[in-house]
Amino acid sequence: MAPVLLIADLPPIDVQRELAAMRAELAEMRVQQRDQWLDEARAEQIRGVVRDVLADTSARTAYRDNEWTAGLSNAPGGGLQIEAADGAMSIKLSGLIQTRFVAASAYGSTSGAPGVDDTRWGFEDKTVMFAFSGHLYDPTLTYLTAVAYTSQSNRFITVPGAYRLVYSRIRKDLGDGWAVGTGILNVPWDLESDYVGSSQLTVGDYSIFNYRFGAGKQPGAVLGWTGDWFRAASGVFNQINSIQSGWNATTNLSFAVTGRAEMKWGVPWDQITRTSGAPGDVPGVVLGLGLCMSNGRAQNPQPPETSLATPSAQGVTADARVLLGETVFIAQYAYMRDAVGAPELGWNQGINLQASTYVAPKVEAFAEACWMSDVPVEWIAQAGVNFFIDGQRLKLISKCVVPFGGGNVNGIRNIAGGLGLASFDNNASFVTELQVMF
Repeated sequence: MAPVLLIADLPPIDVQRELAAMRAELAEMRVQQRDQWLDEARAEQIRGVVRDVLADTSARTAYRDNEWTAGLSNAPGGGLQIEAADGAMSIKLSGLIQTRFVAASAYGSTSGAPGVDDTRWGFEDKTVMFAFSGHLYDPTLTYLTAVAYTSQSNRFITVPGAYRLVYSRIRKDLGDGWAVGTGILNVPWDLESDYVGSSQLTVGDYSIFNYRFGAGKQPGAVLGWTGDWFRAASGVFNQINSIQSGWNATTNLSFAVTGRAEMKWGVPWDQITRTSGAPGDVPGVVLGLGLCMSNGRAQNPQPPETSLATPSAQGVTADARVLLGETVFIAQYAYMRDAVGAPELGWNQGINLQASTYVAPKVEAFAEACWMSDVPVEWIAQAGVNFFIDGQRLKLISKCVVPFGGGNVNGIRNIAGGLGLASFDNNASFVTELQVMF
């Protein structure tokens, strides 16, 4: 029998339905691809934001950790030091507090009645000082500004109890030992002209000699040179020993020229940034000479035309320091016109002798005696002890101040309060002072 091929009928194909299904599947695939692309775009956008945040955080961290450093200064006075890593700028913040107790024993009374005790005592913040220092652009351009409060009038401050600008200097190191500075500066004159404040001075304050014969601080400009064994500075200033801080239209400040030179043997220059000795100091000798001239008195009215005398300092001063490690001897001489410790304008002479030595590892004894010619009280002396609790940063000073004579201690300026004395009829004063530097 021959094979028979059977062909079955297949169901009809719905082409339209198949096309619709394929279109739906294709649309679904397109939606999925679009959603996936949107998710990737959002993710990339978020990743970009995160990258920006991380970059900003990294920059800030680098600025904080790598470009600037901050810490306590290793200088004797301490302070907070902030400095750029590239050396372009630095700032140091430091402060000084000198608080003291004074018991001034005097005889008589403020009315002049004899036999009436006039003893007075009390606590006071004698000096509070804040200083800002550092360099700008490069380490050769430096600045120093100090604002201070004092509770007593002294030879250069007539109105106590207020903060005032006491020092403001911009200095440029010119190389080869030369430097120039301008601002409110120490007048180069006596050996204490190198000190911005009294924190590095042996007696816890400026010496009696400086109270009587100092030239203070004035606006001006100074040129100086420092070598291995010799240094000198000279400047032009407003009128020396005037109390004006700047020019005005009613007072002729005239002009002043001053200069100071020092030469040394043995001792390094940085050792005499303080007047006390210290264990391990190098022995040596330092000699100094100062000159000053100003002509303001000739060009400004004087009493009785005005109520306040206008000093116009002129003169010469010489000093010698012998440093024997922990022991220091200082001798000073001045011949000066219109010294602020004198009762009236004119010429006066003076000498000062000071000695200090360690009597225990952190205990230094000192004594000072100052003589001035043609004044009611020619001799004033003081003696005491320094307790170096933490070097100069934390120091306790206890001393006794004795004027030899009952006359008025004040001169052209009221210096008695700053020294811790009554104006007149003194027996002695006992002063205890705590010094904190930070």
